[in-house]
Amino acid sequence: MIISPRLVLLLLCIVDIAWSLSTDQLALLESTINENSCEFYSSLEKLMPCGKNGYVIGFGYRYCEAYLDARNEFNDTKWQNGVRVCLQRTMLSKLPTISEASCSQISEWGFDSHFGCYMHPIPDSPEINFCHLKSMDIIKIGWIATSKLLKQEVLNQFLKLIKQCTTHN
Repeated sequence: MIISPRLVLLLLCIVDIAWSLSTDQLALLESTINENSCEFYSSLEKLMPCGKNGYVIGFGYRYCEAYLDARNEFNDTKWQNGVRVCLQRTMLSKLPTISEASCSQISEWGFDSHFGCYMHPIPDSPEINFCHLKSMDIIKIGWIATSKLLKQEVLNQFLKLIKQCTTHN
């Protein structure tokens, strides 16, 4: 029986493939984490391909680039830079925790890290958080988030952030 390339591609899309990374690969990923770059996501995608609709490229990289491109339009770049690094570091910290990571697991880790990184992107600086941003920055964040990709997860997280700020400030 000959297996066609289309069948292989279909199987790859259906099956949630799992990967494990070597120490060298993890070190390479760590070296790409930077407040001025989204290279981490491109490097992770090369090592653990989940495709253009997977979390890493379809969400992480896409939003990282969108906020990086608009960075100079914001009043508080410390918060933005902190979030960018926090999201990448949090994802990296999850990768070696199990022997194999799947695309769905990477997506879950990514989305689960957003709230914490938005609220406290820089652990040593509690004053830098989403609730302390100027209202125009919050509006811009929401605008970029909803204009790039309207997903229920994005809306839910944004509403959770707003609720946190209004009930605890």
